[in-house]
Amino acid sequence: MHKDRGICKDTCKEYKVRKPRDGTSRYLSGQVRCQICGVFITRQGCHDKEENPANDETVDLYCNCCNCMVRSKPRNKPGIERNKKTPQEEYDELKKTNQKTF
Repeated sequence: MHKDRGICKDTCKEYKVRKPRDGTSRYLSGQVRCQICGVFITRQGCHDKEENPANDETVDLYCNCCNCMVRSKPRNKPGIERNKKTPQEEYDELKKTNQKTF
């Protein structure tokens, strides 16, 4: 186990990547995010629990720079639409329910 876990040493800048131009998700294109370093990096900038270089099948990835676990999946699930109502729609709905009670 590394003693200096959680400290960015700026070696992650070598693996830093840009957002895909085709509009796909960063995670679907194989990028991972290090929250400590605050950048999206390629899988080549990561290792597994046993300090072996990461490949496409590696599940638990750790940043080579700060040795902290990186995120390889989005925090929220895309495609799930929440029932979002505008304030006017909420007001109209409350108004209807209050009229029925009187």
